[in-house]
This record gives sequence, C-alpha cells and structure tokens, in this order.
Amino acid sequence: MAKDDRFGKFTIRSDSKNQDIGEEQLIKLYRNRAELKIEFKRLRDERHKLEEELTKKEGELQKSRSELASFETLLADPTTAFNTLVFFQLRGIWGNCGGRVGKLVKDMTQVRETRERQLHVAEFSKAQGARVAKFKIKEEQLLVEQEEFDQIIAKLQGNCDELKGFWNYFKRREFQSEISKGKTQRQEPKEKLALLAKKRHEIEAEQPPEFSGLSTQGKRAINLVALAATHYLYEHYAASGMYKLVRAATLSKPQKVSYGDKAACEKIMLKINELRMSLNSQTNFNERLRKRTERIKGVADYRKKEDCIPLAKSLAKIPAGTNKANGNLVESINLIGDQVWNVHNVLLT
Repeated sequence: MAKDDRFGKFTIRSDSKNQDIGEEQLIKLYRNRAELKIEFKRLRDERHKLEEELTKKEGELQKSRSELASFETLLADPTTAFNTLVFFQLRGIWGNCGGRVGKLVKDMTQVRETRERQLHVAEFSKAQGARVAKFKIKEEQLLVEQEEFDQIIAKLQGNCDELKGFWNYFKRREFQSEISKGKTQRQEPKEKLALLAKKRHEIEAEQPPEFSGLSTQGKRAINLVALAATHYLYEHYAASGMYKLVRAATLSKPQKVSYGDKAACEKIMLKINELRMSLNSQTNFNERLRKRTERIKGVADYRKKEDCIPLAKSLAKIPAGTNKANGNLVESINLIGDQVWNVHNVLLT
C-alpha cells in the first residue's frame, strides 16, 4: 500500500515498498534463470556422455558379433574346427589358472583381514584396560586416604563429645578446629577421586579406531602364497610343454593358429584333459604350497620396506618344486615379469 504524508493541502504518496517488492522478484527471476542455465548445461553434458557411452557399447557389440560370426565360420569348417577347439581350450587353461590364483588371494584376504581386525580390537582393548587399571589403582589409593581421614575425624569427634561441662569449652573448640581442618583435608582426595572416576569412565567409553586395512606384512604374506600358487600351476603345465601353447594362445587369434590335423588336435585336447584331472586330484596341496611359499620367500626382494610386491628381477630364478639328479632345477620363468596367469593383476599393493 502507498503511504500518504500530508503537509497542509499537499499529499505525498510513496511507492517505495512496491518498488522493493518488484526488485526482489526481479533478482529472484535472474537467480532462477542462472540456476536453469546451470542445470541445462549439466543435462546437456550428461546427454553427450551417455551418447558417447552408447556409441562405445554399440561398437563393442558389433565387434563381438563379428568375432562370433568368425568363430562360427571357423567351427563350421572341418579344416579349422579342431584347431579352434584346441585354441579355446588352451585359453581356458589360462583363465582357469588365473581364476584359481585370484580366488586364493580373495579368500586369504578375507581371512587375514578378519584376523588383523580382531587383533586390532584386542590390542586396543588391552591398552584401554591397562589405562583403566592405572586409574583404578589411583582411585583405590585415594579411597584409602579418604578412609584414614574419616577415621581421624571420627576419633576427634568422639573425643570432643566426651568433653562435658563448660570448663571443657576451650578444649572442645580445639577439637572442633581439628575436626574442621580434617574435613577440609578430606575434601581434596574426594575431589580427586571424582575427577579420576570421570576420566576412567571416558576411557572405558572409548571405541577402537577404525581399522585401516591389511598391514604390509599381511599383504606380503598373501602375495607370496599367490606367487607360490602361480609357480605351482606353471610347473604343472610346463612339465609337458603345455604352458608354451597356453601362453601363445593368449597372444594370438583363433584364425592364425594351427596345431595340426584332427589327430594332432585330439591328442592335445586329451593331454589338456589329463592335466586338468591330475591337477584336481592332487593331494596335500596346502603342504606343497607352503613349502613352495618358503622357497619364494627366500629369493623375494623388495625395493622399499613398505612395498608389498617383490621386485620382478628377484623372482627371475625360482627353485623348482621337484628335485632332479643334479639338484634343484632352476626355472627361467619370471612370474611377474612374464605375467604368468596375469598374477600381477591380483597381487595386493
């Protein structure tokens, strides 16, 4: 509403309030416009990103379809069908061994994390209990001191009460002075006791700090076992020369491989099946893995004390798991450098 200010016959109307409301609405309109621009830009960028992802996925899908069509052609041709089967069975060995090592790392990590987390809580509780115990000792000492003051005061009060008659007035005053002095002295340990009890309760209410994850020692232990399993699987397939074929299959394409005629391919596939069955039927695997882990631990070296993965060059020559006539056979395979079973992807850092 306009305001009227009357001066005699003149009337002055002020529209300042309406003007203020109009300016506020204009400012609000500009703010909303700016926010809409920002939101529009965000939605446009998100749309472009989704379009790029969709184009990428369509390209991958088209590539997969082309590869599938190529595989179907290879399998349909009698001259390449068996070679293609061998190729994918060899690739399957690589994936199976890599999966075994990865699962081993995952399982060991869960067990080790649980153990270290429990140890973390136990160490905190132990330290917390030691701190609380110190406060309790101090509290007990103060309680003893307070009881001594209570006994002294009670004795003085008893002596004072025994003094009857006005002629003992001054003696009673002396006792009362001593009693008052004793009560004052007793107040100090009482206050200290309350303060100590408060601090003790605060300590008892403390929660363990957040678990920061596996220790370097724990990660190293898991990595050494993973490397031992990697080397064990390598030797299992390398003894018959199968590892070279498996490795070559991971670096090639099915259109470019040739393992021979049908009989030669069937012979390879039969050997692959035998190796898989013998691997699954082996006993005392854990004991063998433990011994191999100790051998790898003996040669593993690290660049820094906080590193969890050994230097690749330190694993260039690992004592074999089987004894030969001339002693331990030294393998030339480098587990990390040669990326055996892609172990470098599962090692903990």
